[in-house]
Amino acid sequence: MSKYTPFIVIAGLIVFGLIFSGADFNIFKLNPMFELSPQEVSAAASSQTVSLSVTTTLQLTLATTTLALGILSPGTPVTATTSALVTTNNGTGWSFTTKRDDASSTLDLTSSSTIDFLDYTAWTQGTYCSAGGNATSTPGATLSFRTYLTGTTPTGLYCITYWGTNDASPLWGGFPTASQEIAKNIAYSSTSQTVVYGLRADAPGTQPGGSYDGTITMTALANAP
Repeated sequence: MSKYTPFIVIAGLIVFGLIFSGADFNIFKLNPMFELSPQEVSAAASSQTVSLSVTTTLQLTLATTTLALGILSPGTPVTATTSALVTTNNGTGWSFTTKRDDASSTLDLTSSSTIDFLDYTAWTQGTYCSAGGNATSTPGATLSFRTYLTGTTPTGLYCITYWGTNDASPLWGGFPTASQEIAKNIAYSSTSQTVVYGLRADAPGTQPGGSYDGTITMTALANAP
């Protein structure tokens, strides 16, 4: 009685078969009946737009919360300086403004708010650094202010049309009741920038004695795109 084994199939090819006949057997090869060819694969590509919005940040840090002008003897002006540090990622830069917070005067006698310390003519900005404001070199017996070239960085923040050629030839303005621009940067900066500004005070001999105080508001604004 003959015995048979199934044909062996490997990877789609019939390789060989065994046929037993009693105690004898033969080994023979079979030609492949078929072959599998690799399947062709097609590819497709498409582009995609990635978008992201970065918020604008702006930080203003004043060097001091109080600016003390010291003791004033009428006829002998006193001055004091301070600074503001501005940090922003705004692509078109920023503007720096100031105003007084009391409609009648920047400083009042501490013991009587009806007694004012005279302000110089309120500062009115021009077209920044191309047309001057109304600061002058003769503020007289009043309270006035200006920005300083020394310590302002970068120096381009200092406007000579507004505040004088340098600190040796200063121009002064009085604090306005509505915010007015005193410094401006018109470009992006990756670093913090500093504006140095100062106050000057003098008074006539008729100014009532005593301590005077008041507040001013300094504001940093991101420029429009």
